[in-house]
Amino acid sequence: MNTAPLPASTDTPVGPYQPVPAGTAATPPSTVPGVPHQAAAHATTGPAAAHPTAAGHPSVQPQGHPAPGAMHHAPVLSARHLAMTYGTTGTATHALAGVDLDIARADSLAVMGPSGCGKTTLLHILAGILRPTSGTVQHDGTDLATLGDRARTRMRRSDFGFVFQDGQLLPELTAIENVILPRMLAGVPRRTATAEAGGWLDRLGLQGMHERRPTQLSGGQAQRVAIARALAGRPSVVFADEPTGALDQTTGQAVLDILVQSCRDSGASLVMVTHDAKVAAVCRRTVAMRDGRIAQEFVRPDATAQAVPAQPSTSAPVGPSTSAAVGPSASAPVQPSAHAPVESSAHAAGQGPQHGEVIR
Repeated sequence: MNTAPLPASTDTPVGPYQPVPAGTAATPPSTVPGVPHQAAAHATTGPAAAHPTAAGHPSVQPQGHPAPGAMHHAPVLSARHLAMTYGTTGTATHALAGVDLDIARADSLAVMGPSGCGKTTLLHILAGILRPTSGTVQHDGTDLATLGDRARTRMRRSDFGFVFQDGQLLPELTAIENVILPRMLAGVPRRTATAEAGGWLDRLGLQGMHERRPTQLSGGQAQRVAIARALAGRPSVVFADEPTGALDQTTGQAVLDILVQSCRDSGASLVMVTHDAKVAAVCRRTVAMRDGRIAQEFVRPDATAQAVPAQPSTSAPVGPSTSAAVGPSASAPVQPSAHAPVESSAHAAGQGPQHGEVIR
């Protein structure tokens, strides 16, 4: 991985973040060298505090997922030497040029940089939507290159969740129908899928809005439906591509808090693409991309997630996690820091395309 230091910037730092020293790979949080112990190993004084459950919706942990608020050492996704080239010799466009990245279970990762740096291409390859020109992606030890199209479709439907910039809800369907559709396509009975979807919609503050169509919802409410749809299948990873790009600042912050907290409570990893350093700051880790490479990685030294040994849960996957009602993110407020700021990466990465232009 290219870890060349970025040019100094005079932008106001957005953090606090602890930069990972040059020469190290973008690794799971438990093994990031150079990060303070409390950031790398997190609190290890005991199990994560139990959350109260909502009436009628018991909090049950899906099989194979970490406990709510916990983070496993073993990566759920691992990418090595990823390269992606569009076109042929002479007209080739290099979207990725050698990316190494590990994503731990229940961790949150922001991939940031300007349009054209390769961040969305990286997300699509990690999610099994695109096949890289070279390199490998492993999900729970399975090389995605060994999977056929049907198997990759099943994986995206059952193991991954997606939140897009505009929600991509079907306008003909109600809120609850949008949430249950992928579950029913996966073979879940309608009654079961409806009960699970109703629990998620209620938990995300959409009580009484189950039968509304997307045109009858505000932008923030529609994105909550999209989040419920992404999490209803109990995925191991949620991919979010500019999830607040179409929202105003206040609504966008509320949606971010809900997204991060919901993923943390359900034990899902979050991989979020953004060009905004303030949006990236809600995640525990941030990688800044430039010219198809990871130019720098930052870790929040005040991260509070609990690291636990990787082991599958034996609880039955009955329904969505219903831990404490979603509110502001538990992360410490973003403040100026003496550490290398994420915004400086975005500033440096935004200096414009070089020879061999890359795309998102």
